[in-house]
Amino acid sequence: MAIGNVGRGQHGGHVPYGDRYGYNGAGETVSHYYGDLVREFFLGAAAVMLFAAPFYGDEVRAEFPFEVAGALIVVCLAALTNPWKKSILTADAIVAGVGMVVYQAWALNGYGIASYTAFVFREAVSIIFMFAFYFSVKTVRAMLLHQIGKRASPEEFSGASSEHPMDFVDDTASQIKRVLEGAIIGDDDDPPPHKPTFNEKAGD
Repeated sequence: MAIGNVGRGQHGGHVPYGDRYGYNGAGETVSHYYGDLVREFFLGAAAVMLFAAPFYGDEVRAEFPFEVAGALIVVCLAALTNPWKKSILTADAIVAGVGMVVYQAWALNGYGIASYTAFVFREAVSIIFMFAFYFSVKTVRAMLLHQIGKRASPEEFSGASSEHPMDFVDDTASQIKRVLEGAIIGDDDDPPPHKPTFNEKAGD
């Protein structure tokens, strides 16, 4: 199996390929799944949180343990994110939303008090969490609508092909009605029965 080969889809995320995963070809896309983007944003947010902590923290020694704990939670969720567990994607959305609110409030409350560098780093973490929140909620929505792994087709939204259960009942009732009318009344298009003429009888 080739190592590091992945497929990246235009309409969603990707999964690894190879005999181990049971996929054929050079990569399989998972439609309406954006967990891979959430994973990348989470890892980026954790990296900025840890690397830039000395530059944006008010009291580094007091705040650093909380920042490390937050980064660990974010990295763990990034590692657990997959297209099968809705609960993990829901946790991703909650953590991303909380991180966005916390860092945005921290940036605005410290604006004009803290340094410009601290404001930029806090805003950067908040924006990264914002994108992670968007794509995680988008994936959770697709999971709730059972769209994960399914491609959308124009026929789903056209009025010509309705799959309402009552349509089947109406069609069946119409067919039964036509059969009964044909049995009782008869078909007007059928030709009348042939009556032999005198010459035909004489010829016999």
